[in-house]
Amino acid sequence: MKPLFASSFLLLVAGCVQTPQYVVPANVPQAQIRSEMDVTNNRRNGASLSQAPVMDCKFGRSVAVTPGGQLFSVDNKATRPEGFRAVEAGKPLHLVLQGWASGNRRCTVDFVTAFAPGARYVVKGGIADGPDEIGGCQLSIFDLDSGARVLQAKPSQKANGCALDGLSSTR
Repeated sequence: MKPLFASSFLLLVAGCVQTPQYVVPANVPQAQIRSEMDVTNNRRNGASLSQAPVMDCKFGRSVAVTPGGQLFSVDNKATRPEGFRAVEAGKPLHLVLQGWASGNRRCTVDFVTAFAPGARYVVKGGIADGPDEIGGCQLSIFDLDSGARVLQAKPSQKANGCALDGLSSTR
């Protein structure tokens, strides 16, 4: 019975591993960003905005070689961290918003954007429940000085050239 308990405990702890926090590379231009995301008031709803992991081809398949770093997480109307945080500016960043809601609903917004050095931005959106959509993700980024919405482009779907990526995963 003890080995079963020990293995169950390890699985439980492994499921609680947190995403590493986003770290601005050294000696790069920076911008400031703040979250005003919302996930509606429900303890089962949440959202996370992170830098996408870096992918590469290993053993014939695309795999993450560097994990993405989390910028913000939101649950039950609390955003962590609060206030502004630094992000790399002057080059495109691949970001991913992942949301989850009660009823096993999940959504993702995957995009590339760029921030101007020295500028300040606010992220708005999160889980959207409305007459046309239930539990979907929405995200907009605004320049605080001009009020202009920041362009969000679709990420490149360029394959890494991995031979096994195109094969069906069913057997």
